[in-house]
Amino acid sequence: MQARMVTPYRTALITGASSGIGRALCLELARAGVHVYAAARRVERLQALVAEAPAGQVTALVLDVADCETTVARIRALDNECGGLDLIVANAGASPAHDVPPDAWETLREPCHTNFCGAVATLTAVLPQMVARRRGHLVGVSSLASFGALPAAVAYSAPKAGLSMLLACLRLDLRGTGVAVTTVRPGFVSTPHVASSPHPVPQMMSEAAAAALIARRLPRRPERIDFPQPLAWTTRLFALLPEWLRGPILRGVTKWSRS
Repeated sequence: MQARMVTPYRTALITGASSGIGRALCLELARAGVHVYAAARRVERLQALVAEAPAGQVTALVLDVADCETTVARIRALDNECGGLDLIVANAGASPAHDVPPDAWETLREPCHTNFCGAVATLTAVLPQMVARRRGHLVGVSSLASFGALPAAVAYSAPKAGLSMLLACLRLDLRGTGVAVTTVRPGFVSTPHVASSPHPVPQMMSEAAAAALIARRLPRRPERIDFPQPLAWTTRLFALLPEWLRGPILRGVTKWSRS
């Protein structure tokens, strides 16, 4: 029998909980005894998540983080109702459209607003309350793609890079307050969107494996959780190359993968 994960969290809010890493992380934490507030837009998928989780451990919260004002109001009300959220995970994200040019406004609009502004609203909604309580943990799910520019990926990489910068700034500002900030940067996780990618997808991980890794490391309140290795180290080192060298390599790989 697998040992139960030890967690310091009593309550957690996870956005993007209806699928992918968000759903799997809800189940990981719920099985560890955390009361999880699972936030997403799709009611049916939230209901299925509640049914799969241990009884009484997951509460569905129908929420669209793209509506930032409503998101802030709902999280503040929830924080008050539950006696204070211990962990907030900004995981919700919108995928770019595939039927328009990758750098068109119509492509960029929803991912940039949802993946950045929605995450900002989620993470800062009750930040003053966490500071006042001198406890709390903010987690943003960014990506290894945030380390450097990639071809035809502006709608994905740009808001993820913005989220990583937001988290880094908050980490500096919150040092000594009792509130921890963690940047999670996954590589390729086996979701329908990634599975249909025309580009190489090395070291693909399952959603369950990614969520288990995150849940295992979160209680240590690390600054960063980058995975899988060695892809994470390779990505970080590659981002240090000058653009005049990195650009042709990336264009060559992209051209090769489409041929």
